[in-house]
Amino acid sequence: MLLRRRPLRSPFLRAECYTSGMTRWRRLPAALAAGCVVLALSGCPVGEDEQTPEPTPSAADLGPARPIDPSTDLPAYPGPPASGPPSTGPLTTVRAAIDLTAATPGVFARVVAAVATPDGGAFALLTPADRALPQTLVTVRGDAIAGSVALPRVEDVWDVHLSGDGSVLVVGNLGDDGYGLRVVDPATGAVRTTVLLPARDDLHFSIGRSALHPASGRLHVVLSVATDAGVREALLAVDVATGRVVAERDLADDVAASSAYPLADQLAGLLPRPDGGVTLVFDASPTQVPQDRIPTLLRYDGDLEPVGGAARVTGSSEGAETQSIAGAADGTVFLLVAVEDGSWLLAVPDGGGAGPLLAQLEDRVYGYALLVEPAQVWALLPSPVGVRAVDLTTGEALLPEGLGCYHRLDVRALLPAASGALAFGECDSPREDTQFLWFLGP
Repeated sequence: MLLRRRPLRSPFLRAECYTSGMTRWRRLPAALAAGCVVLALSGCPVGEDEQTPEPTPSAADLGPARPIDPSTDLPAYPGPPASGPPSTGPLTTVRAAIDLTAATPGVFARVVAAVATPDGGAFALLTPADRALPQTLVTVRGDAIAGSVALPRVEDVWDVHLSGDGSVLVVGNLGDDGYGLRVVDPATGAVRTTVLLPARDDLHFSIGRSALHPASGRLHVVLSVATDAGVREALLAVDVATGRVVAERDLADDVAASSAYPLADQLAGLLPRPDGGVTLVFDASPTQVPQDRIPTLLRYDGDLEPVGGAARVTGSSEGAETQSIAGAADGTVFLLVAVEDGSWLLAVPDGGGAGPLLAQLEDRVYGYALLVEPAQVWALLPSPVGVRAVDLTTGEALLPEGLGCYHRLDVRALLPAASGALAFGECDSPREDTQFLWFLGP
């Protein structure tokens, strides 16, 4: 699942620089670097007077050519796994709709994230419009609010996960604390904060995603942070119980092999792999034209070592841009990508590459969220009135189904749940900007 992404690329600059940690940055020929940017936050010293513009680079300065064709040399997606669970059918029936207003009495707050629980309930994270107020983690059981606790604000929530011990992990930009996660006990409100990267006053841009392996208690986090000192892009493995970083990988070379630009806001997401590793999904720009994007997968094992090379889902001539992604238990990655004449639904098996087009949709607006059932037969997308199911075996898109909201519905995300699916968003009934959770089933 992916919340709405900005389609514009941030103008990060990379220049040649070396540090004692042997991390390297490469020059961007598309812009003039006034100084030196590095992966490490210490930076390379550059005097204030040393801002002489560099000459426009020649073709020889552009470095080795990067692949621009789809990875058809890797195994293609064969369809729903024969050993998978049976399909339950399209998840378009509203089982319960929970108005979250009572969780923050007298305070307007928007639901920014949620995660389902194995018993059919959920946790929802509400952020007040008043930035001086803390966030609220709401416990939902059945069709009612069962409790809530306050927690220090996470200014930009990247992801929310449910750990094996029942605590809730909120990952993102922690504000003055830096970047990392808060581990929240939803019963007592106790909060433990793990900072993965300290805050800086010269921040220009930050984005990140995460994936949790509940069995191992290991959280993987990918982050892209730009400051005056440079851009840091790294993949980390964190032991949730202790908050200790057990592995870290500098992504500079991995990304550079596929893209002339950093991850930045072309980062689509991070999904768990069945071996304990993760798949990083982003839109690579192999040429000096940022808009010539290729949805690309980088796979890593549990120790953050690469598993095979990059898998390109499309070619540069197709002009695809990833809108949302979803993962399956067997490591299959589903992508909804926008193209010139609509959207394509694609799938890549773990260790595989570009394959058949599963569905082609005319709509480019409601592709910001995607859910695929465990059987890998039906997908679910937002729609103007609620949700819309797509048969991945035939490519047929069913008519949209409503969520019982008849005044300005905004479905922000679709998430897996024990009963089928969990959606959150807002509706202008029974009052303006009412925050809702919807439990959906077949």
